[in-house]
Parts: sequence; C-alpha cells; structure tokens
Amino acid sequence: MKYDLIIVAASKDAALQKMTQEAIDSCLADHVQVNVILVETFKEFHYRGVNTTIFYNGEFNYNHCLNLGLKHRTGDIQILANNDIIFQKGWSTIGDTMRAQGYLSASALSNHPRQRIFKRGDYAYEGYEICLYMTGWCIFCDSKLWNIIGELDESYQFWYSDNMYINQLSKNKIPHYLICNVTVLHYISRTLNKEDFKTKMKLTDARRKDLTHAERKTIHKSHRAHL
Repeated sequence: MKYDLIIVAASKDAALQKMTQEAIDSCLADHVQVNVILVETFKEFHYRGVNTTIFYNGEFNYNHCLNLGLKHRTGDIQILANNDIIFQKGWSTIGDTMRAQGYLSASALSNHPRQRIFKRGDYAYEGYEICLYMTGWCIFCDSKLWNIIGELDESYQFWYSDNMYINQLSKNKIPHYLICNVTVLHYISRTLNKEDFKTKMKLTDARRKDLTHAERKTIHKSHRAHL
C-alpha cells in the first residue's frame, strides 16, 4: 500500500513551519510508503521528508492547491491534508481497510467534540455531514475516485471546500465513511488565525450567502458497519 500525502502549507513563521513539519513527521512515523507532496502558498521552506514541493503564489484556493498536488500522485490512496494535523500511530491501516471494504472516500476519527458519539474500534459509519463523518482537514481518497469525480471543485476559496467535495461524491452516488480504528488529530485553524481580519473573512464568510440550501443541508446516515 502506497500513500500520497498532499499537504497545503503557508510557511509564514517558525511556529507554522514547526507545525507543518510535525504533521509530515507524524505521517511518516508509521514507516509505510508515503510520497509527500507539499503545496506551499507563502514562501519556499525546506521540510524534511518531502518528495515534491509545489510553490503557488496565486490567490489562495484550497482545492486548487490540492488539485496541483494531485497531479503528482503515484500512490493507491491520496491524503488531502491541512498542515495543522497529527497522525496517530497505526493510521496507515486505513488504506487496507478501504481497499478490503471497497471504500473510495474515508475519514479517520479526530479530536473534534462532535465525534465523541462514535464507538471506537473496528467500525465504520457512513455519512456526509461535515465535522461528524467528514473531516475536511484530512480526507483519504482511493486513487480510483478521480476517474469518477474528476478534479476537486474549486468554487470556494477555503471554507466550504469540503462541502463541494461532498457534493461531488453525492452526485456520483459514492458514500463516505468514518473509520473508527484510526485517528488523526486536528489543531483547528492555526494557519487561518495568522491572517488579518479582512483575509479571514474573505476565506470563511464572504461567499456564505452563495451556498444553496441543497448545499447547506446535512445528509445524515447512521448506518454502522463492522470492519
């Protein structure tokens, strides 16, 4: 099993650089094949363990950055990742689980409080709801997915990018699963909080009014499967 970690970073200061390196190191700590693709949006910085660095200096768009990284994929499973995450030991079993069960899209458990309701262990829960089943900061995608949905939808700059991904799955009748025997922690918005107020509003609230009701509504499925 080979993975591509596609991680979006903004190396603005030492704290963010340290956080990004810790995300990469935690992923590599499982000692499996990982092709690390870093999309840098601020300034070039040398990170350990990175195979490919893409420097992007255009207007920030999260899914566009991921699409740039996806062009360099070589693995069986692609990990679409923020730089404010920490992979927990044993995370890399998720690829084998996805292939064994035929899952094309999945998330790992996180430290988000909404996920406390889920039973830990060899269980998978199907659903699309953001921050419940879908963790937009770290999405695991089977390489077969891209021939079905094409590139990621770039309609939104940052927030709601995961909503657009869910729409792409839903339109193609592809379920998403939360896998409960692996964990990836998330330190919420550490990079975003380095931005000035105007930029934060642009990346989070500016186009909120453009979301249709159909895009906003949550699709809640409580189906649980044993792995």
